[in-house]
Amino acid sequence: MPLIKDLKSLKEEKIVYGEYDLIVVGAGHAGCEAAVAAAKLGAKTILFTLTLDSLANMPCNPNIGGTAKGQLVREIDALGGIMGEIADQEFIQFRMLNSSKGAAVLSPRAQMDRTHYQRRMKSYLETVENLELFQAEISDLLWMEAEARPDLPFAARKKIVGVESSAGIVYLADAVIITCGTFLASRVIIGDSVVASGPDGLAAANHLSDSLRELEIPLKRFKTGTPSRLHKRSLQLSDLAQQPNDEVSKPFSYLNEDSSTWQPKAELPCWLTWTTEETKRLLLDNIDRSPLYSGVIESVGPRYCPSLEDKYVKFPDHERHHVFLEPTGLDTQEIYASGLSTSMPVDVQRDMLDTIDGLHGAEMLRFGYAIEYDLLDPTCLDLSLAVRSVEGLFSAGQLNGSSGYEEAAAQGLIAGINAVRWLAGKKPVIIERSRAYIGVLIDDLVSKGTNEPYRMMTARAEYRLLLRQDNADERLSKIAYELGLISEFRYQKYLAKYRRIRTELERLETTKVNAEEPAVRAILESLGSTTKSGSFSFYELLKRPEISYESLATIDPERPKIVLDPDRHEAAGERVLGPSEAFAVEIEIKYAGYIKLELERLERFQELESREIPADFDYSNLTALSAEARQKLSAQRPLNLGQAGRISGVSPADVSVLLVALKARRRENEPDA
Repeated sequence: MPLIKDLKSLKEEKIVYGEYDLIVVGAGHAGCEAAVAAAKLGAKTILFTLTLDSLANMPCNPNIGGTAKGQLVREIDALGGIMGEIADQEFIQFRMLNSSKGAAVLSPRAQMDRTHYQRRMKSYLETVENLELFQAEISDLLWMEAEARPDLPFAARKKIVGVESSAGIVYLADAVIITCGTFLASRVIIGDSVVASGPDGLAAANHLSDSLRELEIPLKRFKTGTPSRLHKRSLQLSDLAQQPNDEVSKPFSYLNEDSSTWQPKAELPCWLTWTTEETKRLLLDNIDRSPLYSGVIESVGPRYCPSLEDKYVKFPDHERHHVFLEPTGLDTQEIYASGLSTSMPVDVQRDMLDTIDGLHGAEMLRFGYAIEYDLLDPTCLDLSLAVRSVEGLFSAGQLNGSSGYEEAAAQGLIAGINAVRWLAGKKPVIIERSRAYIGVLIDDLVSKGTNEPYRMMTARAEYRLLLRQDNADERLSKIAYELGLISEFRYQKYLAKYRRIRTELERLETTKVNAEEPAVRAILESLGSTTKSGSFSFYELLKRPEISYESLATIDPERPKIVLDPDRHEAAGERVLGPSEAFAVEIEIKYAGYIKLELERLERFQELESREIPADFDYSNLTALSAEARQKLSAQRPLNLGQAGRISGVSPADVSVLLVALKARRRENEPDA
């Protein structure tokens, strides 16, 4: 009985467990972030999960971060989210990816102690005020007819009033966030074996999809997968190339940045091996047994993390593919075989391991599998992650078509913030794609939609040099502080950091050395730098690729160290910047020209973003628009011309038509002079 005539009758017919401001359905990475953000903002919140033992589970590779994903984690942290803080306490291997490619694409990545990450997250959630955790399957969304809005003809016709569990218990709330991940009507596939199940052998959510259909929310179906897990004792790791931890591990959370007390939990190696021609031959000889090609799997899988057998079919010229062997915890011998994702029958999986160096006779702890699941078409959402057709209903995470823990957590944080703001009658927080990867992620999903599991990549961000992993706090801390998601202490710490950076940049511009002095000339030559006559500021010298900020500390012939930090003193009386601050100074100088160009491009981008489209704008009368554009714009209700232009099916010519129409409307509404 999802349609409710009135709440009084509902309370007479059903057991109502409690009344809340907000209900979050699903306690994966999206649900945890959503629930914590909402509770911190003062909303009485309850978080449901099929089992509390799987809260914040990592059914695929237990790592946080990666290319572009590391930027998302740092942005989540800057906005007051919790993923970075928990990850810093539980990572066991760290690498900064793309370190040879430049600052724009540097991305932190860390392997997690999987079960301890889950336990620490659960322990943290249990301490959050205004937040209840509850184990139950939510089977129905309860709703009523919404009041008519003559002033806004495109307003939602339905409104959420709560949820009902599979046990028939009702929980009331004015807002609900659904974050069910890959559990909706999910089925696990290995060869010709198909089992109704969620990931990791957990129960599927078998009823909520029907409730979404009753609300006329468009659904799609995707597929993802995972490799087998192997017992470490059965692997010949000494024969393989080792990938050590970076020399210096770096935290995700800005709270731990430059801290003298923070230390990683462990710094373990990973190992690298490769598939062989024998692997390729085995999989192609059995390709008719693959669910991907036998017709068992009908849904679309991830393009950027395909099954191994799919790689060999789609890239026939590739004779081998790399395999990373990664630990999953300190108290387990379980090894994750990244690169061997497959849903082949178990005998093929077993034989496949024997074809790979270091894996001969490997002992499997878990089979690889594919999983199919229902999800929303994300174009039914607006940029606040609210379902446009249902008041008070929000969605986040893999349910919106994304893949990955980081993408899920980022959406969950924004959905939690905006659900509370909606309850309070406030404008939503919209993170522009020019400000954060979070903005790129949400805008891509909502404006463009996706026909496959969406993965965040640096190439998706037009202004990635401005959206670096090191400056997420500069971009987002003010928003978090104004919302109330970070403390006064943390905000002041952020402000002090950038005061030191700005002061040092100014000092470097005004402090000069004479290249004709023998001591200075000798130091420059030792750094492989030219020694033309004249005076040079430290700022000018730092523009040279062969000179680093650290090496500058030896250039002053009068002192062994340059006074760097005007605010913080060490015992010896010398002033220094922390490593992250020094890095920011160097990046700001070395990339100054590129940053200037990117800022100029950003100005042009913001011209379209600033041209808002009224919520009641009627596209149906604009016959100059293409029929597809009229249909898409009417359905998706973009906030501005920039977003309108990113909707699939809306051409630049359509945007020009819209611009003219908006100008005409504005003239009509302007009072006579």
